[in-house]
Amino acid sequence: MKLQKKIITNKNLREFNSLQIAVKAKYYIECKTDHDLEVAFQFIKKNKIKFLILGEGTNVVFTKHFEGLIIKNIFKNEKKIYKNNVKVSSGYNWDRFVSFCIKNSLYGLENLSGIPGTVGAGPIQNIGAYGEEISDYIEHIEVYNLKTGNLETLNNKNCNFDYRNSFFKKNKHLFIKNIFFKLKDKFIANNSYQDLQVYEFKNALQLRKKVLKIRSRKLENYLSKPNVGSFFKNPLIKRQDLKRLLSQDANLKFYNHNSLIKVSAAWLIERSNLKGLKFDNARVSTKHSLVLINEDKSPNSILKLKNKIKTVVLNKYDIRLEEEPTII
Repeated sequence: MKLQKKIITNKNLREFNSLQIAVKAKYYIECKTDHDLEVAFQFIKKNKIKFLILGEGTNVVFTKHFEGLIIKNIFKNEKKIYKNNVKVSSGYNWDRFVSFCIKNSLYGLENLSGIPGTVGAGPIQNIGAYGEEISDYIEHIEVYNLKTGNLETLNNKNCNFDYRNSFFKKNKHLFIKNIFFKLKDKFIANNSYQDLQVYEFKNALQLRKKVLKIRSRKLENYLSKPNVGSFFKNPLIKRQDLKRLLSQDANLKFYNHNSLIKVSAAWLIERSNLKGLKFDNARVSTKHSLVLINEDKSPNSILKLKNKIKTVVLNKYDIRLEEEPTII
C-alpha cells in the first residue's frame, strides 16, 4: 500500500488519550487544512478502512489497537467575531475559547469553563455543566463528510441535541470543521447550580474563576491522574420507577428532566460503597465517584473497574449505568 507522506503507520496513541492507554493506530494523520481532509478521504475511499476522528482524547477509552486510520483534529484556522456571533475552528482548546469569549465581552459559556477537550468535541457530547449546555449557544456547524468528500452545514435543529447526546454520536463520518456560536452581549449570571447559589457575581470572569475552583476541588486533573472526567451518565428513568427507588432509599438524589427523572450516578455509586474502590491498576476517585483513575498502560484495569461498578449498581438499584466516554 503506497502511503502519502502525511500518513504515519503504527502510531502510539498513549500521549493522545487522557487515560494514557498505550495502544497503536495502524494509520495516523493530522488534519489542519482542507487538503489534509482530502488526503484522509481519498485514503479511506481507496483502501476501504475504518477511521476515527480524535480531538484531545479526553473522552475516549481505547480497548485495543486501532486497525484503521486515526484522524487527529488540529484545525485552528478560524476564530472570528461578528457582533455577538463567533466562528471558531474545531481544533481549538475549549477552555481557551471560553476565556477568549469572556475577554471579548461575549457571554453564556462561562459555566462551561474548565471542561477538557477541543471545541469540536463539545457538540458531539453536548457538553454541559453547572446549569448550562453548549447546544443552547450553537447556531450552526460546518462539517466535512468523510463518506462523500462534501462540505455540509447543519443548523442547531439538525444536530438533534439531547442530554450528552447529538446527531454526531451516530454519524461519526462527519468531521466538525467550524462552529458558529450565538452568544450574549450582556452578562447575566447563571448561578442555578447548588454550589453557585450562595454567590453574587458581578462579572463573567468572577463566575469563571469560581467554576474553575469548584472543578479543581471536586475533579481530578487528568494530566497527573489519568481519567476521562465523568465516566457514567446520570441515568434517566420513568416517573413510575421513581416511587420504587424512593421506597428503597428516601435520600435518593434526583432531578426533573422533561418528562423523565434524572438520577445522580455519583450518588448511586457512593451509596453502593464504591467510592475509592481499587481494582488492579484503576480506582474510583475519592474526590468524585464518577471519575475513574487509570494507572495502567493497558485498558484491562479500567474496563474491569467500570464493569464492576455497573454490576453492583444494577444489582442494588436495578439501574443500568451508561458510559459517558466513547469506548473503542
